[in-house]
Amino acid sequence: MKKSLLAIFMLFGLTVVAQSTDLDPFDINYSYVALPAKPILEKKNRTYSFVTNVDRNLQYSKSKFFIENQVTISGFEKKEKNGYLSVEVMLQNPAITKKDITSRTSSSKDKNGRVTNKYYYTVEYSYTQDGNAKVVSNDGKVNKVINFSGQKTAKSQEYESYSQAESFQYGIYNLIRNNFTNEVVNTLNNELNDEFGYPVKSGMDKLWILANKKHPEQLAEYNAYLTVKNAFDRMNFAEPTADIEAEVKDAIAYFESLPTKYNQDEKAHRKIRYSAYFNLAKIYSLLDKPAKSNEYCQKLIANDYDKFDGESMLKANNELLTLFKANQITNRHFTVDTKNFVFEEKQPVYSNNTSSAPVTNAPYSIETDQNYILAYMLTIKKDTIAGYMHKSRTMNLSEAVTVTVKDFQGKFSERNFKANEVSRLILSNGEEYATVAFRVSVDNGGMTMASASKKFAKEMYVGNKISVYQYFNGEVILKMANESEGKSNASAGWMLGPKKRFEEMAKGCPTLLERVEKKEFKNNLESILSFAEALEACK
Repeated sequence: MKKSLLAIFMLFGLTVVAQSTDLDPFDINYSYVALPAKPILEKKNRTYSFVTNVDRNLQYSKSKFFIENQVTISGFEKKEKNGYLSVEVMLQNPAITKKDITSRTSSSKDKNGRVTNKYYYTVEYSYTQDGNAKVVSNDGKVNKVINFSGQKTAKSQEYESYSQAESFQYGIYNLIRNNFTNEVVNTLNNELNDEFGYPVKSGMDKLWILANKKHPEQLAEYNAYLTVKNAFDRMNFAEPTADIEAEVKDAIAYFESLPTKYNQDEKAHRKIRYSAYFNLAKIYSLLDKPAKSNEYCQKLIANDYDKFDGESMLKANNELLTLFKANQITNRHFTVDTKNFVFEEKQPVYSNNTSSAPVTNAPYSIETDQNYILAYMLTIKKDTIAGYMHKSRTMNLSEAVTVTVKDFQGKFSERNFKANEVSRLILSNGEEYATVAFRVSVDNGGMTMASASKKFAKEMYVGNKISVYQYFNGEVILKMANESEGKSNASAGWMLGPKKRFEEMAKGCPTLLERVEKKEFKNNLESILSFAEALEACK
């Protein structure tokens, strides 16, 4: 069977005529274990624990064990205490050093010469943060310090009213604290796994294949690509790659035959040789054979069509060889055993006489209850209402919100607000919600509801031409400035024809339309945000 496949690959390339040799990237999947730069070679020592000293203000909207539960070293066991590695985290409460509301004026003149001024407001602030993490081993072989201290400057989005900017300013402290703790967690995860862990990496890479279907080599090369793709689709980080290598043997032989067939110095031949060398280098690299891949990297460089690709892969292969040596292994495909101890806060003890209040020295207060978060609501009547919202309710904000507010006598009571009564909702963790009219699609199999209704949606991007929001169920809502309703990216129209939807919004912007035609934008949040920024920048 393998011989017949090779014969097919070769047969389609026998007749050579002058045809376009443009190349297109075609995706292949991969899955492997990333190797650490400073491995703990003895498996019995792949354990770690935490010692934390965190300012209580940083835990206002977080679990007491937020850092311990969010930081994980892949391939290690997280222990409650006495790990081989001790991660000692010390964090101070950030301090704001500057906080101002700045303004700018935009003037426009109508055909009668009448000037209209529009005012915009931005909160600009600076702060310092202080903290570090010491990573030490119980035998003294590991001693590392990760620094989190520094000075930072940031600013809010631009608001059309002073009161909106002021509302943002109210939540700056909690926004800074939230950003700081998230930064600490992300930095610890990245640095600890880079140096010691075994995280699984799965994703897509590419092979370069002839694009012109009239070229006599295109079909044969495309068939070789399909052989590689189908084999790599089954790649699993925990399983050896020997079977995959055997399966792509004929495709490898085909790519190896191309440089002999196209051996002239003209550009068209060099491009085909580039395709062959690149694909072979990539295949061997993903099969954990960096030394073999380097042979084709050198040929890629000597071919001098796009030698940068050869140089970058050569560098990556040499780094992998260094990691192989440090880890005393020769492949990246093996099982990874990760064990996590889950830290839990102790539940309050209740008396026998009541089940409604914990037995503590201090009386209960919703203002200090970590299950609640401070919320500010701007109503359509221009009122600002402060209250406390249970954190669970922030996960499914829809057409109404319930908050607990304090009256002038200091008593708390729950109040319900419909989305059509509120213009904005701002939480003390920095999240901002607008009320947007749109039709829900996800819960209706892609079929939109008969009429639009206002719902709370998280602000992801707000511009003068377009705004982007996200509903709690994951739907992305796009709203043009001249439209009264937003459109869901989960509607049938968007799911079946996103390119057409992008084209409709990009009318009047030739450069953006050109990017749409190239299918640069996809129907996902990241791509939609990129489109919105490009549309806003279009003059």
